[in-house]
Amino acid sequence: MVLPSGLLLGQVIKERRGRKLVSVTRRAVVGAIEQIEARLQATGTGSQIHTAYIERLNSTFRCSWAHLARRSRSLADQQATLVAGMYLVGTVYNFCRFHDSLRLEGPATGQRWQERTPAMAAGLTDHRWSMAELLWWRPSVALSRPCG
Repeated sequence: MVLPSGLLLGQVIKERRGRKLVSVTRRAVVGAIEQIEARLQATGTGSQIHTAYIERLNSTFRCSWAHLARRSRSLADQQATLVAGMYLVGTVYNFCRFHDSLRLEGPATGQRWQERTPAMAAGLTDHRWSMAELLWWRPSVALSRPCG
């Protein structure tokens, strides 16, 4: 498998003694720690690697899809079901939902806020996608192939 160009990956390691947090170690897994911190600052998502980002996303995914809930009557018993569901939840999260943390002050037209999705903030699209638009969109062959 080949990682996408520009991918950065950090890790947070928390050491506990009993219930007390003793130390927190942050390290770069892919890229340099300086690159990761610069990317976080450039995107306005923080200044250092932190577990809150992924924990918030995990919670959103669990609330959005019953297969991921802890005590659900619905289980993803096949890997294909899990993969398809994760792609659907992830694309809805990035293309169809506005995020308060990404909104900008409104333009001079009188709107207080300019709402944005993560895909809009990343420059991938210029509008919020509807579910119908998302489900009817056909990716190119290059985008639909798995890495590797």
